[in-house]
This record gives sequence, C-alpha cells and structure tokens, in this order.
Amino acid sequence: MDSPRYFDYASTTPVDPVVLESMMPYFSEVFGNAGSGQHYFGWQAHDAVEQARKQIATYFNAHSSQVLFTSGATESNNLAIIGFLAKLTPAHVITSSIEHKAVLEVFKHLETLGWEVTYLKPTAQGEISLDIVREAILPGQTKLISLMWVNNELGTINPIHPIADLCVKHGIVFHTDATQAIGKLAIHQGSLPDLISFSGHKIYSPKGIGGLIIKKGIQLHAQLLGGGQERNMRSGTLAVQQIVALGTSFLRLPVYLAQMDRLKIFQKSIEHRLTTHFLGKLQLNGNTLNRVPHIINITLMDVDWENMFRVMPKIAISNGSACNARKQLASHVLMALGHREANALSTLRISLSHLTTEADINFLEEYLIEKIGLMYSA
Repeated sequence: MDSPRYFDYASTTPVDPVVLESMMPYFSEVFGNAGSGQHYFGWQAHDAVEQARKQIATYFNAHSSQVLFTSGATESNNLAIIGFLAKLTPAHVITSSIEHKAVLEVFKHLETLGWEVTYLKPTAQGEISLDIVREAILPGQTKLISLMWVNNELGTINPIHPIADLCVKHGIVFHTDATQAIGKLAIHQGSLPDLISFSGHKIYSPKGIGGLIIKKGIQLHAQLLGGGQERNMRSGTLAVQQIVALGTSFLRLPVYLAQMDRLKIFQKSIEHRLTTHFLGKLQLNGNTLNRVPHIINITLMDVDWENMFRVMPKIAISNGSACNARKQLASHVLMALGHREANALSTLRISLSHLTTEADINFLEEYLIEKIGLMYSA
C-alpha cells in the first residue's frame, strides 16, 4: 500500500525545513546550557533563547519579558490558570463546556479546591458569544475567564478581542488557548487577553515546546520548583534547540497565513462534494461562516463508527481531539452541541495545511466518496 496521505494537521504538523535547519546547530555545535552564565558556551545558548523570545514577543506586540517558555500548551494552560489563582481565596471563574481537555481538567481540579465554575454552553454552531460571557459574569466575584480562541475540533472562532475588552471593564483576568489560532488568524491585531497559551507542534516546530504570553502586571505562582529558570515561574533547563525552532516558526507565520485563502477554497470544495454526493446523510458541524479555513468537521449520520477508520487506511484523519482518539471516547464538543453519542463518534475531522496540494484534495474527495459510499451501502 502506498503511504497514507496526511490530513490531520490540527493534531500535529511536520517540522518546517527552515525551522529544522535553524535548530540543528544547538544539538551539537552550540550545546551549552542557557543557565551557565560564567562562560562562552552558556552565553551562546542564552543569546539564542533571548533572540527567540524577541521574535515571539514582536509578533504579539509585547516585550520580551512577557514571553515564557513551556513544554507546550497543556503546561501553559495549567500555569496560566492555576498559577494565577493559586494564592487567591476561591470565588468564581468561567470557562466553556467545549474547551480542550487541557483546560477542562484544570477547572475540574479548581472545583475540588472550592472554586465555583461556570461552564458556558455554546451555540448550536459551537461558538461562545460575547453576550453569553457577559451574562455569566458575577461582578466582584469572577476572577478569571478562560476561552479558547479557535475550537480545535470545529474550527469556530470565538470573539476574543471583544471579550478581552469586556474583561478589562470588569477587572477580570482573561486567558485564552490560542493553539489553533496562531498561523491561521492575525490574532495580534486588537485587544489581547492577559494570558495567551500556544504550542509549537501546531505551527511546524517540534513537539515538546510551547509558550505563554503574560501581560505586564499579572502575577503567576510557579507550578514547577527547582532552579528558578524563566524568572522563577518555570524551573527546568531550557530546551535551547526547541526554543530556537519556536522563534523561527513565528518568523514563518506570514508564509502560513498567506495560504489561508487557498485552504478556504479546498475546504469549500470538500464540503460541497461530500454533502452533494451524500445528500441528507452528512452534517457539517460548526459555523461555516465564522471559522478557520484549515478544519472541516463532518458527521456521517448513522454509520458504524467502529468500522469507519478501518475502511480508510490511505488517509490520516481523525474524529476529533487526539486526546480522545486512543480512548475511543465520543467528542465532548459534539455532545455539548446535542449530538447522540453514536453520531459524535462517527464524525470526521479533516485538517489541512499550506503543505496540502490540489492533488491531495482531489485524491481525498474521490477516496472519501468511495469509502463513505461503501459504508452506506453495507
């Protein structure tokens, strides 16, 4: 069998060749510890880290001191939310029922510590509106709101800039997981949240590196103790090669963003061909007008989900978050939108990239028409 074609870029991306080239010297030639401030090798590593920090800060129109390096978005989310609330008397916090598990599990933990949590219900299209957020705020009691910028399963976009303004008005700290937004939206144009999490392996950097943007004046309490790296907020020897890669990925974001119009054409083509061919049998999920162009979420109504992926070995797609896939769990996002469990399981998430070609799309469309047709004729 020929190698499967990859359409799961929302799960992870390959390392950009330019990014890979930038990090290679830091495996061997420039191998010093960035914390070794007494000699040349340490200075080299430290300078490389600070250069990457500036590259990322520039994208967010922030100061370098506001960029904190972590192992990825999961750690960033934990540090942002728990790190901010750690020393506060439990009160009220807000999130949504369709956040990534790296946020939802944090809020479940907060409940055990005495925090009152409001889980906002999305619209039928999977969005969290400004009005929904406004109505949930308890003046004087709500201390933090955490909402993802782009839903990782549906691709729907939340109104983060207006929500950020609302939080400023009420004196509430606002956190967002921007993992699926960076490289797909010009998110730095407008009011930014106080805390922004992101991950490298969604923007063509290696796995195991991410970051957190912290607005000046926001105090976080460390969740990892040790050598006091990252201004005492995140101890541990810095992964210089991965940090360099992450900085290079941010320099490459205009390259990725320039392809979004092309991906929108691909997105519409896939959806049109499939829904036309299988009229009344497929359901598009999310808001088809307010979404990023690289994610497509389609439910195959009344299909045997256990057989669904077995009959499509030549393509790499998923049925939602990679966090659920190995456990065969129905998507909590689709369940929150009112799907029956069986239909939530028989859902395809197709995600594209600037690397996706027209030939890839032609192959994908024909392959899905063939395989889905077999499932409905069985």
